[in-house]
Amino acid sequence: MDVVVAHKRMMQVAEFFGLSLSTQTTLSTAVAEIVRVVIDKTDTGILKIVVYRNDGKYFIAGRIDYDGTILLRENEEGLRNAKLLVPEFSMENNGSVSTITVGIGIPRSFKLQQPRVLEAVAYFKSVQPGTPYEQLKLRNSALNLHALRTEEELLQTKLLDEKKKEFISIASHELKTPLTTIKAFTKLAIDASEQQVPDKVTRYLQKVENQVNKLHALVRQLLDISKIETGKLDLTCERVEWGEFMDELFPILEQLTPSHQLNSKPNLTEKIWVNIDRLRLEQVFTNLMNNAAKYSPHQSQIDLQYECSKEEITICIVDKGIGIPTANLERIFDKYFRDPQAAARYSGFGMGLYITATIVHDHGGKIWAESDGATGTSLFFSIPRLSN
Repeated sequence: MDVVVAHKRMMQVAEFFGLSLSTQTTLSTAVAEIVRVVIDKTDTGILKIVVYRNDGKYFIAGRIDYDGTILLRENEEGLRNAKLLVPEFSMENNGSVSTITVGIGIPRSFKLQQPRVLEAVAYFKSVQPGTPYEQLKLRNSALNLHALRTEEELLQTKLLDEKKKEFISIASHELKTPLTTIKAFTKLAIDASEQQVPDKVTRYLQKVENQVNKLHALVRQLLDISKIETGKLDLTCERVEWGEFMDELFPILEQLTPSHQLNSKPNLTEKIWVNIDRLRLEQVFTNLMNNAAKYSPHQSQIDLQYECSKEEITICIVDKGIGIPTANLERIFDKYFRDPQAAARYSGFGMGLYITATIVHDHGGKIWAESDGATGTSLFFSIPRLSN
């Protein structure tokens, strides 16, 4: 709603219905006075131009709707002026919307019929803005409306996202306890079954244990996603000598990939000290090693290499798998992203590398991948080193 545009449009409508120039000006000025008062209080007012019949006579009126919580009084200067100009003036409030109406009679000589009213409606719906100023106001109004709708959509998306995060967090916590119990009792059953039940039952129990381990890993990933998104993935870092850490870790990695040949190629000539969270960095190695084994042929070789500069230690895990297209080398670290080629052949949710990248970044390091898209992948990450 704008004073200039409101005045002009009221003049056009009044002229269409046969009012004299002086009457057109009087009514348009009254509408403009009210619009000016309302604009001072709110930018959400709406001007409606209406034609109505009362006691056999037709009237043309400007009706201004605005926020019902805004208090306006008839003795305000602009409203008082409008009331003096026209014979019809009223103020109403229904709680949520307030309305001010100013009107004036249409001469009986203008033989108004329903078709004429419909003709007016059609005409003023089709009429284009007459001045660059009015065009600009309409464009600004459309842009503001679009911005409000976009803001509302973003708010709804944010609320849905928060609900999703809350659900993932609660569901993961609720699943963790029964899974731990199932895992423990399955292990006990396997140990007890070695001499007491047939081998077939033992094999079944081992398959149950494998599936429970997979589900346990998925729940852990969901919990980590929840912690990352709420900023609660805290690290408990300590000063660690890298060679000793890897000596402890390597046998664990070998157990994780029994179907592949794990080859370690360290290139260190001195003691290297780092500030790391042991469990979280072990999780990084576990995720990357499982990934390499998952996408590589059975019994193929996986190389674990690391080199050190003055500032950092760089680790590289090289597999002989299906490779990653160049276009997706950076995207593989995005949450829930999966390369279509891999997704078509292997199950997964696209969470492991996202969590891995977050842990590396929280250690102050970098992570990246190299591949020709066909003959394997090299995954690198670096960790800052401490001064000896």
